[in-house]
Amino acid sequence: MDDDHSAAHFMAVVEQISKTAPVAIDATGAALVAAIHLGIGADSRSLSNTLGIAHALVLREITALSGRFITVVKRDARTQRTWVELTEEATNLALSASRPG
Repeated sequence: MDDDHSAAHFMAVVEQISKTAPVAIDATGAALVAAIHLGIGADSRSLSNTLGIAHALVLREITALSGRFITVVKRDARTQRTWVELTEEATNLALSASRPG
């Protein structure tokens, strides 16, 4: 899959998550859910670097999504790097958003 197609697919998933989430999720939150689901990153630092978003913004969004959509599995107190997983609800939302059609 070429980079343009991958980027277009990613953005389509982000948009679909934003539209279909049962509660309001902004574009940054939807991008994090999509990125985790698509295997782009599993920690705040890799998500920040890959998506080109400041680490502080990623951490803030993780906090906002924690509980319902994201589960924090590990945290480095010194660097604030945070490892996350999607909840079942977020996984189902992302799977639905990833389907063609």
